[in-house]
Amino acid sequence: MRSTPDQPGHVVPSFAEIYSGVHIMPSQSLTHSNQQLTYAAAAIAVEAAVAKSREIGAPECIAVVDAGGNLLAFARIEGAAVLARDPAIAKAATSASIGAPTGAIPFEFGANLGLASRGGIANLGGGFPIVFRGVIVGAIGVGSGTTEQDVAVAEAGRDAVLAALGAAASDRVRAS
Repeated sequence: MRSTPDQPGHVVPSFAEIYSGVHIMPSQSLTHSNQQLTYAAAAIAVEAAVAKSREIGAPECIAVVDAGGNLLAFARIEGAAVLARDPAIAKAATSASIGAPTGAIPFEFGANLGLASRGGIANLGGGFPIVFRGVIVGAIGVGSGTTEQDVAVAEAGRDAVLAALGAAASDRVRAS
């Protein structure tokens, strides 16, 4: 980019920027400051979900993703169905993507999304977004049990990480 001599501060894109279709204005931010779960937060969710899974006697696969659907943590309780691994991850990624629990999309639409995404989108119960202060910071997905068991385990993980986030935020407020 270069400035024009007759209009100081006015920036003209270079040929490469025009050719590539990219035109970056200097006033535009080049980064996002999105809140995302960290591995430490994901570990809290997994630990609570594992405890719930054992409490109810339902071995589960548990996945926690960040807001972009990237896997942060995963656990498979002994006895959980091996084939439930990918659906658990897909439930978490789907929930992070749509910002809502999984399982509520009408069957025909959900089945088509699942096929079109090669299994990346799951319309089975057990996926929940983790929303903190109105922002989706990640999601949890659980699979291998009944829908009710998957939901109970996912909710336990989600609730534990939300409690930890709330406590951490309160500690920061008190410290300032």
